[in-house]
Amino acid sequence: MDADERGTGEMATYEQERSGPGSSGKDPAAHAGDAPGFAWNRTLREQWEFHWNHQIRERLRGLEDAEYFWSPVRDAWSVRERGTSSAPMQAGSGDLVIEFAYPQPDPAPFTTIAWRLGHVIVGVLGARNAAHFGAAPVSYESWTYAGDAAGALEQLETQLEVWLAGVRGLTEEQLRAPVGAKEPYPELSMADLIQHIHRELIHHLSEVCLLRDLYLHTEIDAEENPVSNTRLDPAELAYNPAFTQGVIAPAGRIVYVGGQLGTDGSGAVLEGIEAQTEQAMRNVLAVLAAAGSGPEHVVKMTIYLVAGADVQAGFAASRKVWGEHRTAITVVSTAGHARPGVLVEIDAVATIPE
Repeated sequence: MDADERGTGEMATYEQERSGPGSSGKDPAAHAGDAPGFAWNRTLREQWEFHWNHQIRERLRGLEDAEYFWSPVRDAWSVRERGTSSAPMQAGSGDLVIEFAYPQPDPAPFTTIAWRLGHVIVGVLGARNAAHFGAAPVSYESWTYAGDAAGALEQLETQLEVWLAGVRGLTEEQLRAPVGAKEPYPELSMADLIQHIHRELIHHLSEVCLLRDLYLHTEIDAEENPVSNTRLDPAELAYNPAFTQGVIAPAGRIVYVGGQLGTDGSGAVLEGIEAQTEQAMRNVLAVLAAAGSGPEHVVKMTIYLVAGADVQAGFAASRKVWGEHRTAITVVSTAGHARPGVLVEIDAVATIPE
């Protein structure tokens, strides 16, 4: 991944940034006039150092592993154990990889604190330290990503020290000089690059702080407003104190239908595979209806048939009740069920529409 163009989706190009406040793309001295005691090197460093010393550093203190990997959404890009990622592309030399895609999806995926710190450490700082200040070569592919928050913060501090030491040693002539072929916009000055890097640091590490706030208050809300599963026991089904007929998981708006037998409202087992399958399917539908769902919302169904039962007869009977709703189904042959005389048992997982 290029430090600014691959896998981020958030980085403005130098050309875009040059139109912003304080960056015209011209000689940096043109912004300062001839103010007595003015020093471009100090001014450029203070753009970041003040923010780091008075805001960001303290906000990052105490970052925990749970926050480091936390995501409030599914399918976020993060830093993951090798072999566990489903992202189109992954990079890293150790046990962990950072996720990305090229070209990047639109909209860009949400990224975790682990991902954002990895990007800052490698793409924003590490690559520039190597290109301009004599540090060891760095790339997303060659980096060993931290498996915990403390390790990532240590890597961040190390790269920041190299960066600031390098910037501190630049003369005014070097600040005016073009960055050259090491950067996407070789004609721009080193001062332009420093402004760009400092904006990137402020941008991404402020995002990290915001994610810490969101994580904290999400956890507080969960403690003060606990949620629990809703158990479903439709009146038309036999009540059993040992288990419930279905469960609503409120956080995911999913209903899990417990295994349904071919039993009527009194709990009696019906005779034959056709009658049992039809009744078991009716019982599944009753639980779904109690949850505000239906057969069209079922995402997975499992059917357990006693070995030797007539599968075709059971299937024909189920279609009378189920209809033409296609879903993922697993059929399992079993030696028997816990209740004598039972030939079929059906469970299901379904979404609950808003």
